[in-house]
Amino acid sequence: MTPGSTLVPVPPATVPELGPGGRVRVDGDPGAPTGPPAGRTPAAPSVPERRLPTRGVGVPDPDGHPTPRPAGVVLVLAAILALSVAVGRLAGPPAHALLHNKMLPWIVGRSLGVATYMALTATVVLGLWLRHPWRAGFRRPGPQSVLWAHVTLAACTVVLLVGHLTSLALDQYAGVGWSGVFVPWGATYRPTGVALGTLAFYLLFLVAGTAALAGSIGRAVWFPIHTASVVVFCLTLVHGVLSGSDGAALRWLYVGSGGVVLGLQVTRWVAGTLGHGSAVVSG
Repeated sequence: MTPGSTLVPVPPATVPELGPGGRVRVDGDPGAPTGPPAGRTPAAPSVPERRLPTRGVGVPDPDGHPTPRPAGVVLVLAAILALSVAVGRLAGPPAHALLHNKMLPWIVGRSLGVATYMALTATVVLGLWLRHPWRAGFRRPGPQSVLWAHVTLAACTVVLLVGHLTSLALDQYAGVGWSGVFVPWGATYRPTGVALGTLAFYLLFLVAGTAALAGSIGRAVWFPIHTASVVVFCLTLVHGVLSGSDGAALRWLYVGSGGVVLGLQVTRWVAGTLGHGSAVVSG
């Protein structure tokens, strides 16, 4: 550089990019690489922002459930109110007369007794069906569903039975009392029929108690006791016929339920015996 000369900035040299085959890349060359130059990170593609709808009436929430409309809520509440008023108008006078009836404890106790019998019938029917050889030919309901229904109905039977016994024990006109509830032949009203109910109560307590301890005492102990549930049903049926004041009105209920339980018990025994015999012959 001589004195008086001017420095001219020189742009940095660019290194040509090489395409396939080592030739220099030319813009527009179809064989040239289309990606970013080496050493550069490609920019992330821009994603359009999604705006969620503002929560409001009729707009689905994040789970897809639409919010109720005010008009629909008002209609539902009005329908419930109208139904409640109608039921109150229809059931009000009979309920008022019933609440002032000295036979109310007996009516409540008898109603709970019938409900207990129906729950016990369903429990026994499901228990027999759960061990029935014919059940293998049906996929629905599954054995787990039948078992859960059986256990639930058994719990309902115990609760209804407690209400039945309490109502009759507190009824001073029933002639049962606490002695008739817990002591066989301790009632003054139809002592034999009431005594059969007391025996069924103790046997049901034994069956339910051992079933609740099934995971602790083993099948060899609780299962033979559990089969006595059919005996509980028979005692309860005879108890309802002999001690119920409306046995004649409920005779078809007793006949139908007894026939179903008897049919399941007999067919289970016959099918199991025939199946066991055929297995022995084929073996």
